[in-house]
Amino acid sequence: MLSVLQGRGGQSIQRVSQRVRFAVDVEALWYLRQDVMVALSAIDGESAARRQMKEINSMFKGGLPGSMGPRAHQRFTNQ
Repeated sequence: MLSVLQGRGGQSIQRVSQRVRFAVDVEALWYLRQDVMVALSAIDGESAARRQMKEINSMFKGGLPGSMGPRAHQRFTNQ
């Protein structure tokens, strides 16, 4: 996460970088992904930020409990 944020300026990038740097475990980093996404979107645009986040998300495979992984969104209908 830090390598993606590195070299970019701005107060929001610095704030997120500091939070990532001081995260105590992989779970804390997992929850910081949204903050990284927002910061990158503000600078590079949403589509570029999503591409960068795919790479970051892949780093969490096998490191989190199954319940914390990305979720597939499903629409429930009453039929």
